[in-house]
Amino acid sequence: MTKQTYLSILTESQLSDYCQQILANSAITWIAIDTEFVRVDTYFPELSLVQIQDCLGQAVIIDPIAIKESAQGESPLHALVTLLSHSSVTKVFHSARQDIEVLYQLEGIMPTQIFDTQIASIFRKHGDIAGFARVIENELNTQLEKSQTRTNWHHRPLTQKQIEYALDDVRFLAPLYEKYLQTLTAEQLTAVKQDSDALLNETLYKPNPAKAGEKVKGTKNLKGKGMAIVNTLAEWRELYAIEHNRPKKWIMSDEVIVGIAKRPPQTVQALYKVPNIKSSSVKSYGEQWIALIDEVFNLPADALPKAEESPAKETLQEEILLHLANAFLQQVALEYKMTSSHIINKVILLEQIREPQVKKLTGWRQVLVGQDLQALLLGQAQLYIEQDKVVLFKKL
Repeated sequence: MTKQTYLSILTESQLSDYCQQILANSAITWIAIDTEFVRVDTYFPELSLVQIQDCLGQAVIIDPIAIKESAQGESPLHALVTLLSHSSVTKVFHSARQDIEVLYQLEGIMPTQIFDTQIASIFRKHGDIAGFARVIENELNTQLEKSQTRTNWHHRPLTQKQIEYALDDVRFLAPLYEKYLQTLTAEQLTAVKQDSDALLNETLYKPNPAKAGEKVKGTKNLKGKGMAIVNTLAEWRELYAIEHNRPKKWIMSDEVIVGIAKRPPQTVQALYKVPNIKSSSVKSYGEQWIALIDEVFNLPADALPKAEESPAKETLQEEILLHLANAFLQQVALEYKMTSSHIINKVILLEQIREPQVKKLTGWRQVLVGQDLQALLLGQAQLYIEQDKVVLFKKL
């Protein structure tokens, strides 16, 4: 394996110098960036490594663990946070959301001006959750090393294989971005930017215990007190997990929360009968859980969660239009290696049918199908079959 040339950043002063040089150099308009992190026994992801390659080809590996160990101040990675939040430099990620989450946790400051090549890959027909290695193989005809996929990035010292693997993530991300800038249309690039910007919404990364119940799976048939119990226990779990920095499902699984909500126990002893509940958890938290359940039962009826109003069921005529629109959507999904419901779900599709003149989609979805779907529903386009495929033709 050929060793790649890179700069190793191990101290706060080295990091500060590097970030200042990037921002001072007007020729550096973008950087490719990736992170490695560990999230095994913690609530918050813990940053292990940051890899960057600037548009001039300089690659660096930033070791936050080494930097923190030698630092004197309380914010040893502040220079990196400043660089990421500076709007003069575009930050290129592939599948940015997890990287942004771990970087946002550093100081609670959101990066700016990002471009996500995973989103851009949709227009290149790689699907909407295309892995980096598969995209690089298809776009750059290069197979990436996969042996370090499950490595412990917190372990030091890093091996040469780990370093090479980590560098590959930016070494090939940079030319991928350059290729996409050349091959995507202006309209597609604008759509990618719009969807990338949507990833910079802080509410995606800030814990919100009060709404933790909304993320619990398996609550579809729960109402009133049952849903109130889910919300109450989920909020308690979230607060506990944050305070103790532990994975929330280690404390109480969704399945246990829903099990309790369906048949609320009245005593600690009755908790032991809940399927898949941990005896150790009942011993530790059982009294708290029963107290929370009792609080729910003491709530007045008007304080209980109300079921969301469902949109009016489609008429027979709308059902026909749904079938027509779905024929088009499924053809597009097949061509772009996606699932049609990932492009537009039935609720939004029905809204589009009812208000065809109103744009219901944004970003890549609008460019990929939204404009054509509106034209079809407004009678400005029609579908026909050509070589066994559904094709949309816009009228002049």
